[in-house]
Amino acid sequence: IFFLSGSSSITYGIYKSMTDSLHVVWDLDHTLICSVSPLPSTTPSAANTSLRYFDQIDDDRPYQDNMPNTRTYIRPGAMTALWFTGLFATNHVYTAAQETYTRNILEEIDPQRTIFQTVIHRDLVPHHDHSSTKA
Repeated sequence: IFFLSGSSSITYGIYKSMTDSLHVVWDLDHTLICSVSPLPSTTPSAANTSLRYFDQIDDDRPYQDNMPNTRTYIRPGAMTALWFTGLFATNHVYTAAQETYTRNILEEIDPQRTIFQTVIHRDLVPHHDHSSTKA
């Protein structure tokens, strides 16, 4: 095992990503982000100003008048981890959430759509209706 520092590690990471591709599949919820609903009535305290968050509409939950109903926090270190793995791997993301929620999140964490090669959400996965199954 050896360690590279500075630009050598970046060069090596780029070389490895081109010659020996690794694929990393990230779970969106509870790994990269944490969403809280109903919307908290307060903003994070001054002691927690390092917490990056945004308010959005999660249409799985009740909302009215296009007012946000969910606060989504980007977990500390998540963006750094995505950047770092992007040096030597292809990033993909999966979520059990619906497409609209997924788009809201990606507008904040990947607005240029350059981090994730593939985005999988529940609207892309065929649903199986178990209600017709006989007991």
